[in-house]
Amino acid sequence: MNDYEYVNGRIAIPKQKTGILKKIANVFTGILATVGVIAIVVTCAGWKIFNNTDTKVKKSGSREAIISEEEKFHGIILTNDTVMTELNAISELMTYSENYAGTATVVDSIQVPYTDMDIWGTQHQIEIMYSGTIKVGYDLEQVKVTVNNQKKEIYVVLPKTPIVDNNLPQEKVTVVQDNNVFNPIRADEVNVRLSEIKEDQMRIAVENGIYEAAETHMKEIIVKTLAQVHSDYTVVFLDSVAR
Repeated sequence: MNDYEYVNGRIAIPKQKTGILKKIANVFTGILATVGVIAIVVTCAGWKIFNNTDTKVKKSGSREAIISEEEKFHGIILTNDTVMTELNAISELMTYSENYAGTATVVDSIQVPYTDMDIWGTQHQIEIMYSGTIKVGYDLEQVKVTVNNQKKEIYVVLPKTPIVDNNLPQEKVTVVQDNNVFNPIRADEVNVRLSEIKEDQMRIAVENGIYEAAETHMKEIIVKTLAQVHSDYTVVFLDSVAR
């Protein structure tokens, strides 16, 4: 039978009984709603923890990870090794050279013992025509490079001592000899004179500023080369070549 409610002595809306199945369905629906809310909360919390952990790993991770993170926000990071690789590629251009050429004459006579008087008829003569090259270079392993990405500056410290090559090849030496039977030309006379020529030419080159010219040449090459690749950076030389 149905139960009825009476209001002011009249029959009102019938009062429905809640069945057992409906009660179970309501309970099950409530459980599902609660589980869903908990899942959403856990997911959001876990995502936040994961992000924080990932950030910490990147911040405290390897140098490559740090550079990768910097590149993301600031662009490509220029390193000291990158600059040195670029300079090594053009190392030959950094060598500065000067050529020299000339003629030297060697005259020798037998002298009267214990005097400076030459004995007539004992003179021999050697005429040497030569051509050589003096090269001034730098050991790039001694070049110190430091990159400041924040200031966009590349600091370069030059070697204190350049490498010098004074080359007077035999194929560029012509010797004309006027021998004398009483005073034959000695085997070492030409080589001794060539050594003197190299020393003289090196001294002249130094007096004319070959080291300063080589240093200026090197700086110009470095600035020009790096400017072509890293135009937004300024090259700053912190030291000059000291001899």
